[in-house]
Amino acid sequence: MSCSTPQHGPWIWALIAIAALERAWLLLHFGSTHVGIDDALIQQVAIDYGHGLFREPFLYGQNYNPMLEALLAAPFIRLGAAPWIALPIVTSLLALLPCWSLSLWCLRRREALAAFAVAAIPLLLPAEWGLITSLPRGWVHGLALLACVPWMHGIRHSWARHALLGLTLMAALLCNPNAAPLVAAIAIRLALREPRSASLWVMGATALACGWALHRAVQSWYAVRPGSVVHPLLPSDLAFDHRLLMDGLARIDQHLLHLHPFGSMAWMALAALAAMVIALALRREWDAVIPIAAAVAVMLLALGIPKAHEGCTSVFLPLSRMMLGMPLLLAAAAALLLWGRPARRSIRIVLVPLALLALGRSARLDATVRNELAQQECAWVREEPIDAVRARCAVISGAARKFHCDLVVPVRWPHLRVDHAAHFTAHLTCYACPQLVPGFPAAYGAGFDRRAWVRAAHEAPPLGRVLFVGGDPMAWSAAIAEGRAIEDVSEQGVVMHIAHCDTIAAGDFILRMGVDDDLAR
Repeated sequence: MSCSTPQHGPWIWALIAIAALERAWLLLHFGSTHVGIDDALIQQVAIDYGHGLFREPFLYGQNYNPMLEALLAAPFIRLGAAPWIALPIVTSLLALLPCWSLSLWCLRRREALAAFAVAAIPLLLPAEWGLITSLPRGWVHGLALLACVPWMHGIRHSWARHALLGLTLMAALLCNPNAAPLVAAIAIRLALREPRSASLWVMGATALACGWALHRAVQSWYAVRPGSVVHPLLPSDLAFDHRLLMDGLARIDQHLLHLHPFGSMAWMALAALAAMVIALALRREWDAVIPIAAAVAVMLLALGIPKAHEGCTSVFLPLSRMMLGMPLLLAAAAALLLWGRPARRSIRIVLVPLALLALGRSARLDATVRNELAQQECAWVREEPIDAVRARCAVISGAARKFHCDLVVPVRWPHLRVDHAAHFTAHLTCYACPQLVPGFPAAYGAGFDRRAWVRAAHEAPPLGRVLFVGGDPMAWSAAIAEGRAIEDVSEQGVVMHIAHCDTIAAGDFILRMGVDDDLAR
C-alpha cells in the first residue's frame, strides 16, 4: 500500500471543485446560452421522455445513438427545468464523471498521487474540450458508464461482479462505439488478471450475447419502419478501409484535436502514452502494458472506418468526438504508472498553477466561443445564441397567430455551402422554436424533418393555410407576379409567405414554386 494518507483528500476534492466551477462558468457562457439543431432535437426527446413518450429507440431520425442524456434530464424537465439548461448540465456531468470516479476510487485505495493525477486531467485540457463535452449529442454517455467500472471490482461475489462488468462494458459500446478503446483495455486487463475464472468468461459471453440480441431487436424495429430513419448508419459506414487508415494517421492532429494538453501536436500525446507504457514495461507490469497498447491500437485502427472521418475541426461536429476516450486513456495510464508511489506534501503546490490555468481559460472563454462560432461552416450542424433564435421564433409565432396559420413550414434555401447560417435557420425553426416560444404553432420541415410522426401528419394534403418561412425571395416574387395566391407577410428581416395548400403537399408546393434549391436535390 502507498504511503499516502487521508491528509491529501482535501486537495483532491479541491481539484474536483475547480473543475466543477470551471464547467459551471462554461455552461453559463455557452452551454445554456446557445442552441444547435441537434441539441434542440434532443431537447424534444427529453421533453417527450419526461411525459412518458418513447417514440423511437434512438435519436429521432437515426438508427443509432440511444438518448441516455435525454433520459437522465427528463425528470428535471418534467419538474419544470428548461431543457436547454438541464441537458448541458447532464452532459457535462457525464463527461467529467469518469475522471472524478477514478480519482476518488484511487483516493479510497489510499493512492493519493494517482488520484491527484487523474483529477488534474480535466484541468489540463483546452477549453474546446469543454465545449465539445457540454454539447448534448450522445458523444460522452458511453464513456460515462465506464465510471462505474473501478467500483465494481470491490464486489466480492465473482459471478455478480463479472455480470455487472460485462453488461456495463456492453452498454458503453451500445451507447457510443467511441468507448471501444477503453472497453478493449478493461476487458483485456480482466482476462490477464483472471484468466481461469469461469464466471468471467461465462458472464462476458452472456453480456456479448445480450448486447447483440438487443442490437438486432432495435434494428429489426427500424427495418419494419423504414420511414423513421432520415440519417441512417449503414454497414458501409463501418467498413474498414486501409486507405482511410493511412489518411487518418496522416491527419492525426485533427482526429485528436482538443483531447490533450499539447495543442495541435497530437504526436506528443501519443509519445506521452508510449513513454508511460515503456515505464510500465520496465517494471514488468504486463497486465497494464498490454491493455494500454491494445487501447491505442483500437483507437488508431478506428481511423480506417468511414464514420471516424465524418466531421471537421469545428467543435460542433469535430472529428475528435470519435476519439473522446483519449483523455481517459491518459488518466488511466498515469494512475497505473503512479500506483504505489508515495504522495508528497508538495503536490498541493501544483494546485495553484492548475487553478490559474483554469482561471485563464475561463477569462478567455468568450473569445474562444466567438472564434468557434465564426468557424463552424465546415460542420453539418450549427449553433446559435438562444436569444437570437428566440427573437426570430417570436416573430414567426406572432405572424402565424396574426394571419391564422396553424402550420409553419420553414424552407432551407439556400444550400448550406452557399449560406451556412441561413440554411440551418430552417432546422432551428423546426426543432428549437417549439421549446423557446410557448404556444409556437406546429412546424414541419418539408424534405428534411427528422420526426416521423410530424411527417406522417403533414406530408400530404390537405394542409390548409400555411406560413412558409424563408426561401428564395426572387422565386417568391416571381410566383406572386404570375398571379399565384401567395401573400408576402415578411417582417423584421424574416422572409414569410402565406399560401393555401388544400390540394398539394407542402414539399410539392415548395418544389413547384422553386423557392428551395435543396429540396430538388
